[in-house]
Amino acid sequence: MSSTLFDNPRLLADIGGTYARFALEVAPGVFEHPVSLRCADYVDFYAAVKAYLAGLPTTPLDHIKNAAVAIANPVSGDEVRMTNYHWQFSIEQMRERLQFDHLVVVNDFTALAMALPNLMPHQRRQVGGGSPVMRSVVGLIGAGSGLGVSGLIPANDGWVALGTEGGHTSFSPHDEREVAILQLAVLSTRFV
Repeated sequence: MSSTLFDNPRLLADIGGTYARFALEVAPGVFEHPVSLRCADYVDFYAAVKAYLAGLPTTPLDHIKNAAVAIANPVSGDEVRMTNYHWQFSIEQMRERLQFDHLVVVNDFTALAMALPNLMPHQRRQVGGGSPVMRSVVGLIGAGSGLGVSGLIPANDGWVALGTEGGHTSFSPHDEREVAILQLAVLSTRFV
């Protein structure tokens, strides 16, 4: 491994409604110590981070100064209140409490969208007919504790990731087929 080490490792986290996943980036694209923790086992985000850090081997590189968190939640401003879980925190207060120089928090699907341009051709799959149009709008959708949605818009030499919460919408049927889907959904929730 010939990658240059960072002065300090970077903490990366993916926080969902069920699991909090952590890893350290010790060099560009080099990740170590991946761990998944059940959110239900920790009273709050801080407790989960501290548990992860406490489980790391002690080396001179263990002083983490920078962290990035992708969270299954809208992120706007300093206050984070999870939609599908009870954790909430101030980004700035959490940065200070954890003694980080920088703490970046973004929506989880915004983070995924930002990673899409780095996919290699063999990591992509064609969905639907037609031919891909290079440097056009890209959509991203996926299921987790909720429905995640994001996208990319080409801009200059890069991309702009969209922060969205597409799963937090209502369903308004427009035809008989969609009404039948709504009736089935309502019926199925009565037996859960």
